[in-house]
Amino acid sequence: MSSQESNVERMRFFIEQVQEGGRFRLIDELVHPGFRNRTIGPGQRDGLAGVHDFMTALHEAFSDLRIEILHCVGDGDLVATHKMFRGRHTGPWFGAPPSGELIEFRVMDVIRFQDGLLVEHWAVIDPMNPAATSSR
Repeated sequence: MSSQESNVERMRFFIEQVQEGGRFRLIDELVHPGFRNRTIGPGQRDGLAGVHDFMTALHEAFSDLRIEILHCVGDGDLVATHKMFRGRHTGPWFGAPPSGELIEFRVMDVIRFQDGLLVEHWAVIDPMNPAATSSR
């Protein structure tokens, strides 16, 4: 397996186990100690602490969280993902009060890997939209 393929598999594992599964203890095993988030928002922390903060906030804001990986491709030490997040908005999310609605939003990430660990991150996040209940 090439490092590019293994980085794609590592990214898929991170999405499935940490982002969707809420297994926060894995963050310290999968993320480099010098991690940098290049797209943090105002008031957010960078580094490992920021990853922990974001994942905790995600799971506090959305119950029944599911993440569909639409695309996950690697190029050298970079892995790009295009994902659909779905869940019920039951807690605050970066200033948005809980609506109780089923929501969905798309995220496109680029992650740089170093020594098999996530070391750098860029993202574009679409606004939250109420999910079409007819498709559930």
